[in-house]
Formats: sequence, C-alpha cells, structure tokens
Amino acid sequence: MNPENDDGNVEYKRHIIKKDDKRLEELSTQMKFRVNEGDGEAIYHIGVEDNGDISGVNDEQYRESLKNLQQICDRNNFCLTQISSKKINKTHTSYQFLIRQVENPKYIEVKICIAGNVDSGKSTLLGVLTNDKLDDGRGSLRLAVFNHKHEVNSGRTSSIAHHIMGFNEKGENINYKSSINNVAWPNIVKKSKKLISFYDLAGHEKYLKTTIRGLSSITPDYCFILVGANMGVSKMTREHVFICLTLNIPFSIIITKLDICKDRKNILDTTISQIKKLLKLPAVKRMSYSVSNTEEAITAAKNFKTENIVPVFKVSNVTGKNINLVKTFLNVLKPINQVKNDNKNVLLSIDGIFNVTGVGIVVAGDLISGKIYTNDKLYVGPDYSGKYYPVTVRSIHIKRVPVLSATSGTYICLALKKISRKMLRIGQVVVSTQEDCKSQIEFCANISVIKSNTTTIKIGYEPTVHTCNVRQTAKITKIETDKEILTTGDNAKVTFKFCNRPEYIQPGNKIIFCEGKIKAIGSII
Repeated sequence: MNPENDDGNVEYKRHIIKKDDKRLEELSTQMKFRVNEGDGEAIYHIGVEDNGDISGVNDEQYRESLKNLQQICDRNNFCLTQISSKKINKTHTSYQFLIRQVENPKYIEVKICIAGNVDSGKSTLLGVLTNDKLDDGRGSLRLAVFNHKHEVNSGRTSSIAHHIMGFNEKGENINYKSSINNVAWPNIVKKSKKLISFYDLAGHEKYLKTTIRGLSSITPDYCFILVGANMGVSKMTREHVFICLTLNIPFSIIITKLDICKDRKNILDTTISQIKKLLKLPAVKRMSYSVSNTEEAITAAKNFKTENIVPVFKVSNVTGKNINLVKTFLNVLKPINQVKNDNKNVLLSIDGIFNVTGVGIVVAGDLISGKIYTNDKLYVGPDYSGKYYPVTVRSIHIKRVPVLSATSGTYICLALKKISRKMLRIGQVVVSTQEDCKSQIEFCANISVIKSNTTTIKIGYEPTVHTCNVRQTAKITKIETDKEILTTGDNAKVTFKFCNRPEYIQPGNKIIFCEGKIKAIGSII
C-alpha cells in the first residue's frame, strides 16, 4: 500500500491497544479530522504501518483494537462498520473499517452517469441496483427506470433518466427497506448518509448527441460504461470512452449478461480481450483492474479517481452474480466534484423544462455557482434575440424534497413565476444580476482535431457544437493557422458563429463536436 497521507479521510493503525483515557481522547480528535476530511466518512485500516506495510494483527490485538475503536466512535457519535478483512499469515489479519457520522445533517452525494451501447443492460442494471430484485432475462426491471411510453414500447432509452440509491451510516442500502414497495425519494434522502445519483443515458447511435449533452452538462463524478458480454466492444463503446477522456471523467467498465455466456466462455474471453486492447491504445493509456472480491472492490473505489485505473466488473442482472461487489464499490466511493462557489452570483444551467399541473413552469439543472432562496428574483435567458426575462422563485426541490434554499454543486428544480413555456428552452441559464445577463453569437476556441476523414474542416464548416447544456450548429468563420484545412492531429485557434441564436457561454468551457468520423475537442478562450 502507499504510505499514509496526512490529509484525506484514510487512517492507518498498526493496532489500538493499551491506550489510556488521554490517548483515546487524542485519537478521538484525530478521527474527527479524518471524518471531516471525508465530508462525513472515513476509512480506517487496522494492521497497517504508516509507511503502507501490511503487518496485520492477531486475534487478541484485533479484539482490543475493535473495542477501543468502538469507544472512540461512541465519543464522537460515529457509526463503525467492518467492511473487509485480509489474511496475512496463519496468525495475523488486516482489517478495514468504514466510519460514518450519525448526526450529519448533510449527505455525501456521488453523481454517476451510466453509458454504453444499446441493449448492453444499462437501464436493467439500474433497476436491479435501485429495486433489490433480479431481472427475468426479458428486461422487466428496466420498465421502472424509463421516462416515456415509447421507451417502454421499444425497450430503449432515448432521454436522460435520474434515479437515486441511498446508504445509511452502517453502509446498508435503504432503497428497499420496505416489505411492500420501494421507499419514496424523500424518505431515501432523509435516511441516507451517502446518496448515489444515477443518470441513465441513451445508448443508441441516433441519440449520441443526447448522451454527449448528459456527460458534458451534468458534471458527473464518474461514469459506468456497460459492455454486453455477448456483444464485445462496439463503435458506441469507443465513442463513450472518447467522451469520458475528453471531459476528464474517470470511468469504470461493467461487463453485463454473464448468464448468456455461461456456456460460451470463449465469447466472454474475447470481450475481455477487446476491452484490454481498447484501454491500452495510445490515446487511452489506462490499466484495467478486474474486481472479483470485496477487497478488490474497496481498493478500486479508493483508487478510482486516479487517471490510470479502470475498474472492470463482470455482473449478471439475472443471476445477481457480483451485484454485491458493485454495491460495495458504490458505498465506499468518494465524490470528486465538490467545489462550491456559494459566494459568487447565481448561475444555473437548464437541462430540463416541465409544465406541472397546479405548480406551473419548473426548470431543472445543475446549480454551478451561488445560492438560491425561495422568492428570489432572478433572470432567465437568453432567448432568440439575446433577451433575459425577470422571474421569481416559487419553490425549490432537491431530489423531490422541498427545500427553502439550494447551494452550488447541487442538481435542483425551480418552480418559476412570471414566465411561460414558450420563452424557455434547454441550454438557457438562470442568473441573479443584470450584469450577468450576457449572450454571445460568436466565440473563439483553441481546438484539437482528434480524428478526421474526407470531410474538410475549413472556413464555412458547420458542426454541431456541445458545451455544457448548449447544443447548436456553429459556423467556422476564421482559422488562425498557416493551413487552410485542419486534419487529424492539428491544433488551431478557431472562431465560431452560432447559426440560430445567441447563447450564454464562458471562457474555459470545454467544447466537443462529433460529426460522422470527425472528432474534435477544445476550450473556449
């Protein structure tokens, strides 16, 4: 193991024995620091030296260490749960404990996008995780996560579906702590110390732009890319890996449908080989980490945010094989996008608009900066002419729970007064001051062409540009380089002009466009 870090929420202890009251008080203060560093949770390793060497403890040392660790947790009102153990030799074993704050008014939220090729089992896996039931092999559980009737009829996701999964202080999944029905969202939120927010994305090629919008606008902590064991690595799998690399989103690969390949191991081996080959490509340069037991699931979760590790799970939604490893992985996983900008002006990027009976117009999206209260007076725009409209916040909901205020880094729903549905569209923003009511018809970006084909990227070329929630055709009006045509590997400063309407964009926003075989990425300057 790596040496212990002075910061962070991971603590190494050789053992905790023969401690007097004063030392226990010092260890109690130390535990408060570790839990605070983890926003309400920490991992303790017993039987590990500070330099990372695993020495283990014998049975007697374990019992006394556990007794003292429980005493320290009781002083802080923390909950202690053993999550794994590993035999070092005949007499010594190392242990891992999860420590969570019991009275924490907030919950830890991890946002995960679910991507992958069509029919790879994305919605079904989500149904299995959030319902604690197994699929019948015909996609029965995916019906619980679809948004539209046509998705039920076709069995394919065409929109972005949002679902949650909660863990309590003991690391138990509370989505299904009822003998009759699943627990309602407000109850899950109320009882959870850690909340996993899943965003089910479309897998079909014709909905690729919807998937790109989801990955670029939601700002997920991680992405799960699903691959059917009987399907292998497809074109869409490569597309989703490319988008994750472009947007710097750590991703894990989950191989589904193990039950189909039960008697066809050669097909499963071919799929695994294709995944390893994909991860070794020069543009990817990742190392696959196969997860087959609880210890490996915890190790993968703690190292997931590092750029060179890709955890690989092999699961079956029908038999339930290794589903428990995915749950353990999610229970230990830490969020990485927790930068809050509460002191800045409000900026909410709209990615959903609804007309709710009895409530009126509701907009949904990520609150990128600032803090919003009910009855706040804000501005929504720009419209087709670049104009912004004054609105008043009627109510705020987070995870279907009504709240009086919302802080940045949260996905929220706002019920608005003084505006009609025809004034709104996805890609607009909500801001707090008139000075922030900006709109741009032209922008300049540094772009890199990852891949091109016979289509020429030159002045006059019109790709569909994605940046945050904005998705619009833009025309290239200027290329600042000696070459008139951009091809694979070229970098250039390029000026774009939106073809239909002005948008709210900011310097530093990443842009991406995929047109046929052309792939290019960049940053707005």
